[in-house]
Amino acid sequence: MNKYFLTLILGLILASGAKGQALKLDLEQCVSLALKNNVNMQNAQEELSKAKAQRKEAFSAALPVISAFGQLSHSFSIASQPLAFPIPFGVIDINGAPVPLRDDNGDLVPFIGADGIAVPGRNLQMTGVQLIPVDLAFGNDNTMVYGLNLTQPIFEGRVIAAIRGANVYGDMAHSAAEVTRLSVIENTKKAFFGVLLADKMVSVMENSLAVMKQNLTNVNAQYAQGKTAEFDVIRADVQVANQTSMVSNARKMRDLAYAGLKRSCGLQLHEEIATVGKLRVEINNDLILADLEQKMMSSQPLLAQLNSNVRLMKENILMVKAEFMPSVALTGSYQQMLPYNDGEYEGAEFRESSSLAIGFNMPLFNGFGSTARVQKAKADHRKSEYQQQDVKENLLLELKSIYLSIQESSRKIDAGQKGVAQARKGVDMAQRLYQQGMASQLQVLDAQSASDQAELGLYQAYYEYNSGRASLARALGEE
Repeated sequence: MNKYFLTLILGLILASGAKGQALKLDLEQCVSLALKNNVNMQNAQEELSKAKAQRKEAFSAALPVISAFGQLSHSFSIASQPLAFPIPFGVIDINGAPVPLRDDNGDLVPFIGADGIAVPGRNLQMTGVQLIPVDLAFGNDNTMVYGLNLTQPIFEGRVIAAIRGANVYGDMAHSAAEVTRLSVIENTKKAFFGVLLADKMVSVMENSLAVMKQNLTNVNAQYAQGKTAEFDVIRADVQVANQTSMVSNARKMRDLAYAGLKRSCGLQLHEEIATVGKLRVEINNDLILADLEQKMMSSQPLLAQLNSNVRLMKENILMVKAEFMPSVALTGSYQQMLPYNDGEYEGAEFRESSSLAIGFNMPLFNGFGSTARVQKAKADHRKSEYQQQDVKENLLLELKSIYLSIQESSRKIDAGQKGVAQARKGVDMAQRLYQQGMASQLQVLDAQSASDQAELGLYQAYYEYNSGRASLARALGEE
């Protein structure tokens, strides 16, 4: 519910921006938008959903499987066979003596001999029989069969290994999602600071261009009065042209910086935004590389992801080895059959059956296929360990590079702040000397250009420091 509400609010804000009002965003808001809309974050969430579903799938293999079946059949013709059923007319008692068969009146039942002639009152010496021909049909016109089947695994090595592997995969997916989240935060911070830097560069260059244009106007006036040479006019004009080109390039870089920030935040490129923030920060020089390394080893989610991958490869070995193990399962079934002949169900012939069995399957030989798969799984496990060690060393190297970059940018900021202060003094001094006729307009412009360069260098140092801190936070597993 909150998600849709926030989406609605954001849509209204963006709609207002489309009407001419730029969407104002600070760093925190940009990060929040990025975590919500960034494509990489969306993919990470889908991987988490996939891992959750895989865990359910693996666990379901250990649950019973119940299925229902049914069939209604009709026979257009029923096979039959004439048979002769023996009908006894005499029996033999336990002593072997013949026992005559008598009718309801007590009279002896005539024996039908082989010639078919009845012999009344004959004392039986053997069991008498009479063959009665019957046309016996095999089947029914219609038959309904329905029932249930159940299979419950009792022991299945591959199922156990699959469940363990799915749990490990879930842990790896969570670590991977955290890696993605921290990367999105880092990139968004850098994009935000890049926009601030681009705005400052355009501002400084535009101010410098304004000064140069004013100088060109002054030089043209002096030239008209014969107080300066034509060369000064040409030089001033060239300076304006060069600075105009630099301003144009700076504006293009600013547009690209804004596009990158919009892309990181998941906004449309045509949306108008404005950043709220500053590059200037308080410098923290209390960083100790050894402490940073120790913290990274314990909190970096990429290392946790690689550790889960090693565990997953180990579980894969066990899963393949499970092919050598027997599987035991309990099976049961229940069915009913209902014949239907001549328009009526023959309830008297209603039949039902049920069964329960336990069985096992033991693989004996499969052409060394399982052995080969075990070898492959072990190779994959060793590769995952090599990768884990390699990434760990690369992370340590990256951390050292980030640490040195932060230290260097801190020194640049310190030097840049002093340089800007001195450059501004130089501009003030050149202007006073120019007013006193002791300096040329060119000297004033040179002083202004030096001040602009110092200011741009300071802003660049601020950007490098902020970017380094963003990278450091990601390396340490922090936001």
